[in-house]
Amino acid sequence: MFDEDKIDCPLDFECAAIVEKFLTVYLPVTTTPSAKVGKIKTECCGNPMISLKKPTKCCDNMNDESCNFTIVQKMKIEIPISFNAITKTDDLCIDCEFKHDKDYE
Repeated sequence: MFDEDKIDCPLDFECAAIVEKFLTVYLPVTTTPSAKVGKIKTECCGNPMISLKKPTKCCDNMNDESCNFTIVQKMKIEIPISFNAITKTDDLCIDCEFKHDKDYE
């Protein structure tokens, strides 16, 4: 244990020191995000077209004995979204990382 009365230091002696101390700071944070979707607008871009090309992604089961065609319509969809987040913090907590006095003896 540190005892100031036991220090013997001459008056003309200058003591200089740099002391570093590490600590760990904890700040609990809770964030709750949200999103609000507004009215979705759908708009056709031009007239639909007929294509004789068979799209491979969705039409693999077409019958070759029939007249096959695909209707293609290009569309624009506007989806208005507003994002927000509510953030709260709890009390700050600090671990000063002190060792027990017995560790210094």
